[in-house]
Amino acid sequence: MIGVLAVGGLALGTANAADKQEPIRRTIWGQAEPQNAPGQTMYLQQVVIDPGAKLPEHFHEGTQLSTIRAGVLTYQVVSGSVAVTRADGTTETVTGPGMVKLRKGDSIVEPESLVHFGANNGTSPVVIEIVALLHDGAPLSTAVGAQPGSTAIHVETTLTSESRALAQVGPGAASTYGTNHLLGTATVDGQTVTVDMQANVQYTNGSGPFFGFVTFTYPDGSTIAVSMQGQAAATAGSDDTTFAATLGVIGGTGTFVDATGSGTFTGTRQSALGGQVSAVFDLQLLKGPQ
Repeated sequence: MIGVLAVGGLALGTANAADKQEPIRRTIWGQAEPQNAPGQTMYLQQVVIDPGAKLPEHFHEGTQLSTIRAGVLTYQVVSGSVAVTRADGTTETVTGPGMVKLRKGDSIVEPESLVHFGANNGTSPVVIEIVALLHDGAPLSTAVGAQPGSTAIHVETTLTSESRALAQVGPGAASTYGTNHLLGTATVDGQTVTVDMQANVQYTNGSGPFFGFVTFTYPDGSTIAVSMQGQAAATAGSDDTTFAATLGVIGGTGTFVDATGSGTFTGTRQSALGGQVSAVFDLQLLKGPQ
């Protein structure tokens, strides 16, 4: 019999050799809860993608290291950046939207902020070995876009820095760290929603990780609270910066009191750190509004 493993909206099959196999198969070789990474679970996995099969757009609620053991994977970065190490030791970074071909011996590091998908456009199976360090209870992958039973919320706004506490260190003061508090408003389903972002940054020459929290407040006082893990990518020779983050719904109040779910944040800034950010948030609420 064929068993289908539903992982964050991705249908991945496991099958006996005597039965017809699913086109995408995941095998979990083992898992552990490292003492030096409290609140996270580590998984050792193998994913096999048959010719013509394609994974849906998704992200991982943690960091994943993947190595291609066979075949050629067409890897699409939707938002965020992925670090690629080729079989010969050379490295490159691919920032979304972008595509890269991954072959036997190539490895990638997928941060939590990365939205991506892969496809096997070749004639032989793609075999991927994966080590993933994910938040406890998180699915092995989280689908992006509409899911059965979910409520989609799309928010577009301009975020303005209201206050910040930033410091610069290192040679040439290239490293910047600290906090940035940004506010914006948006119209969602005919209602004016306030967007409050509390961001912590650690940038080198304008690029690097950020994390924090975002609160969406509706006119009746109902709120949606989300956590944020992301990556900023600065364009060399200019002040232009792109942002990509994954979002996890912490909970809510009022009509969103039982809200759960996930989502993504993308943004652009065409000025120095502290300038306005054009932001897009897409949430999939699995519960609420009531």
